[in-house]
Formats: sequence, structure tokens, C-alpha cells
Amino acid sequence: MRHFNYKKLIFVLFGSLLLSYFFPVHLLAQTQKKLSNSKDYINIIKHFRYLDPDSATHYVQLGLTVAEKQGDQLGKAALLNQYGMIDDNFARYRESRQKYLEAEAIYRQQHDQVGLAMVLIRLAVVERRKGNYDKSFAYAMKALKVSENNKHKLGIMEARVVLAETYYDLNDYPNALQNLRLARELEKQLPLNNLTLNMYDDFGAVYNKMKDFDTAIQYVKIGLSKSNRIEYNGLRISLMKTLGRAYQLKGDVKRAEKTFKDALAFSRQIKNILREHAILTELASIYDKKQPDTALKYLNQALAIVSKYKMYRQQITILDKIAAIHKQTGNLAEALKAKEVSSSLAEQVFYKDMMKQVFSLESAYELEKSKAQLNELATKNKEQKILKNVILSVAITIFVVLVFTLINYLRSRHLNQLLTKANRELEESNEVKDKFFSIIAHDIRSPLVSTISILKLIGDNELDENTQKLMVAKLLSHCNSSLEILDKLLKWGQMQIKGVRLHVQEFSPASSIKRNLGLLREAADKKQIEINVSVSDDLVLKADTDHFDFIVRNLLANAIKFTETHGKISLSAQAIDKDTVQFALSDTGVGISDVRLDKLFELSAMGTKGTSSEEGTSLGLVICKEFVLANEGKLKVESRVGQGTTFYFTMKGYLKKTT
Repeated sequence: MRHFNYKKLIFVLFGSLLLSYFFPVHLLAQTQKKLSNSKDYINIIKHFRYLDPDSATHYVQLGLTVAEKQGDQLGKAALLNQYGMIDDNFARYRESRQKYLEAEAIYRQQHDQVGLAMVLIRLAVVERRKGNYDKSFAYAMKALKVSENNKHKLGIMEARVVLAETYYDLNDYPNALQNLRLARELEKQLPLNNLTLNMYDDFGAVYNKMKDFDTAIQYVKIGLSKSNRIEYNGLRISLMKTLGRAYQLKGDVKRAEKTFKDALAFSRQIKNILREHAILTELASIYDKKQPDTALKYLNQALAIVSKYKMYRQQITILDKIAAIHKQTGNLAEALKAKEVSSSLAEQVFYKDMMKQVFSLESAYELEKSKAQLNELATKNKEQKILKNVILSVAITIFVVLVFTLINYLRSRHLNQLLTKANRELEESNEVKDKFFSIIAHDIRSPLVSTISILKLIGDNELDENTQKLMVAKLLSHCNSSLEILDKLLKWGQMQIKGVRLHVQEFSPASSIKRNLGLLREAADKKQIEINVSVSDDLVLKADTDHFDFIVRNLLANAIKFTETHGKISLSAQAIDKDTVQFALSDTGVGISDVRLDKLFELSAMGTKGTSSEEGTSLGLVICKEFVLANEGKLKVESRVGQGTTFYFTMKGYLKKTT
């Protein structure tokens, strides 16, 4: 009689139970049958997005192929949205933004307002994570407007939650709470959804920042009580992380430790690797002072996860924490080793990315140069053919020779004019390139050289703590300055290659100015500068909103930069005729010399420093002038050294009639 293997039977039954939990039956059945449309693929992708991102990416690519074959444009847009979220989870923001923009174009073409609002929200989230808060606000407000026009409550709620998160990142907690409360009113009218849990998690995060830990715990526990469905497992972990942080900040370390460990066990149980590494990092923060070995254990586990999935930005963060703990315990060799790996990754992720952008501009320039040379060769070939025809025509009759000679003369003169024009444009293009790389050499290379020098000083470990802090602050200033200059260079270079793109619409300049002023308020407050704005809410502009934002933001930033402490800045606007509005921005700063004033709007490789040694170039003013002219306006400046400067610019617009 055959011996029955009970252990094998128990193992098979246990494995079946686990499979049915982690891979729902309907999804298992779906993979066994042929996936026939985009909806089938999206269901699979949502399941794998956190459990196995590589599988999710595989199914997205298959789904896009199917949608393309079936001509399913809305399905393609939905799959691109899922693809963008996968990239978003791994901090691949450029790739995710590109996919969201492709989805946005399809939704607009198909007039799908719900889908459009959804993808606009994703764009707002990407810009927020990149730190582009003005763009994030713009996308979120567009999504809110679309959803309000369609009375789509879920879309309105999502826009409010994203606006709250953006205000949170800007440390504007009152506005964050206001938007969360508006979202909660809508939540009462809707069935339970993932946004509900996101909202309660955000409530907890905001109240943690406001140090109202009991209220934070109260809101998070409400969210946890609603997160018992399988599809909300990921959000349940996020809520547990916020709860643990509230306990930790409150000083209840035991509860914080237990909450984080429960979250870690749950994330491993459901195999949610993306949230597992975040919980490991939180756990390490509990032990980093008293039990550094335990903290390092958790951090190394988190590092293994992010390294496996090539999450470079998270790797850099974790390596920096590991280096800090090794330095704290006196293990300087391990600290240096972790810091070197972190620096290498940072160079790979950030500096190579920057060089790719510069190289793309250079490649575009070379392409235009090659096209010009081909046109020149084509022109010469055409001239040679005409001359041959003329020579052959001489044998026919003198009259024909004379006629063709005259025709040849006229054509040759026209072609020579075209050739001269092409050569002149090529020379101008060469000058533009030389100026462009001259600015790169002067205004980007110099800060980078200083940065390397500062890093070497810090790396030698010979500086006291106060000096090291000053060096780090100076390093941050250099990096911010280089990034600002590079952003302007890339924008200007793009305009030289593609031209200024114009998207005219009607909008209120007053609200735009208020928003941009909020972004610069901190810099003005540091120098105790008084800013007065006199712009009527009844003024309406007909211009490109992005161009107007750039002009106002750049002129305000310059005014703050070149105005002494306790100075004053004023910004006013008035309608000077029925379709033109003039803006005037004045400061009591250092003023501009007559020599520099004559060449103020010309591209220059020479930078200038503000009253507090702020770095800068005249490139921002060059772009401002391009944008003003593109919007059919005028830009001029009046200045006296030691007394201040006033910029005037006009745009199309009018004053609304009040009844």
C-alpha cells in the first residue's frame, strides 16, 4: 500500500490559499484567458503596479499594442496614464510627464472631459514632485475648472486633495486644511474610494506639521477604519506610516515602533515593495540615535529594494542617511564609502541629465547648420544647370541667347540674394551659439568649480561644525544659482531653435501677480523689502499666461535682487487705451549705469551680482523682451544710478466695465 504524503498535501493547500489572497481569482482567470481589450489590461496593471512594477510595465506595453490595433484611442490614453504612474512611482518624472501629455492630447481630441481632468491632475502631481509649484497649481486649477464645469464630484475632490498637497509642500498649512475640508464635504456625497483614504492621510500629515498630534492621530484612525478592502492595502500602509510618525513626533516611541513594525509586516505580507522600503526608512529613524546598528540594518534592507528596482533618487537619500549614522558612530571609512556611492549616483542622475539637455540643444543647432549647407549646395547645383541651358541656347538664335541671358541674370541675382541671406542667417546662428556657450562657460562652469572646491574642503573633515554649515549653505546657493541660470539657458535655447510658441487667452493679471509674488515673498522678507501692488481686479489681459508669469516673476526677482535692505518695490497697471494695458515695476535699488542700460536687452556673457551677492545674468531680461514682443507689446526701462529702476511693458488687454 502506497504511503500517503500528508506534508505535501498541507503544503499544496497552504500555497493555494496564499495564491488566492495575493492574486485574486478574477485576475488569475483573466490572465489564463486572452486579454482582449484595454480594460482587461488596465485591471491587471493596477494589480501589479505596486506588487511587481516590471510585470505592470510589460502589460502596459502589450495593452498599448492592442489598443493601437483596435483603434481604441481612449483606451490608449488610459494605458498611457497608467504607464505614467509607474514611472512616477520610480521618480522618472520626465518620462511620466511625457506619457501624461500624450494622454492629455488624446483626451482633448476625443472631448473626454473626465479623462482630461484626471490626466491634468497627474501632471500637477508630477510638477509638484519636481518642485515646480507654479505649474502644479496651474494644472490643478485647470483640472478643478474642467470637473466643476462637468459637475464631476470625484474630479473636484481629487483636485482639492492635490491642491492641499501642493500647499503642504509650500508649508502653507491653513490653505492645505481649507482644501482638505472642501474635499471632505464632497467625500460625504460619494461612495468610498481611494481618494478618501488619501485625504485622511493628508489630514494626518498636515496636523503633524502643525504639531497637533492628537488631531492627526484621530484623522488617520478614521482612514484606517475605512481601509479594510484588499484594493486599499497600499493606502492602508501609507496611513500606518503617517500614524507611526504622529506617535514618534508626540514622543510615544513604543507605539511608533509597533505601528511601523505592523506596517512593515503588512507590506511584506502583501508584497508591496514600493511601500516596504519607505516603512524601513521610517523604522530606521527611531533607532538612529540609540541603536545605530539596528537603524543600519533597516536602511540596508531599504537600500537593497531601491537598488534592485533602480530607484536612484531614493538610493541617494538612503545612502546619505547611512553615511550620517556611520559618521555619528565614528566609522568614517564606511561613511565616506556610502557618501562616494551617493555622489556617484547623484552625478549619474542629475549631471548626466543636465548634459543630455545641453547636448540636445547642440545637436539641434548642428542639424540646422547641416540643412543650411545642403540648401547652399542645392542652390549652386541649380545655378550650374541654368548656366548649361544658357550655353546650349546660344546655338539656336541670338535673340534666344539674349532672352535667356536676361532670364539667367535675373534668376542668378535672386538666388545670390537668397544665398547671401542664408549666409547671414548662418553667421547670426554661429554668433548665437558662441554667446550661448560663452554663458555656459562663465556662469555655470564658475559655480561648479566653486562647488567642487567646497566639497573637497568638506570631504577633508578638517572644518569645524559652524564653518561646515556655512560651506554647505554656500554650496546650496551655488547649486540653486546654477540651476536658475541653466533653466533660463534651456528656455532661451529652445526659443532660438523652435521660436516663441504663443497660446493667447484672457485672464486676470491681478491673480497671476499675487501667485508669483507669493513664490518670491521669502526672498523679499529676508531683505525686509516692502512690495506694493496696485493692479485692479477688473483688468483683463489677452496674452500667453506662461509668458506673463515669466515676465512678472523675472522682473520682480531682479527688483528684489538689486534693492537694498528696507527698500521698496511697487507694481502698478493701467489701461492706456481701449485694448492696451501698461505695467510699471519700480524699485529703490542700485540703478543701472548708462553704459549697461544701452545693452541691457542684449545677450551677454557677463553676470551681475545683487545687493546680497545674488548671482544672475541678463538672459532673463532677453527672454522677457522676446515674450513681450511675441505678445505684441513693448518693453522699456528708465533708471538712475543710486535712485532705482522702472521697467514698463505693455500687453493687449482692457478694463472690464462695471455696472
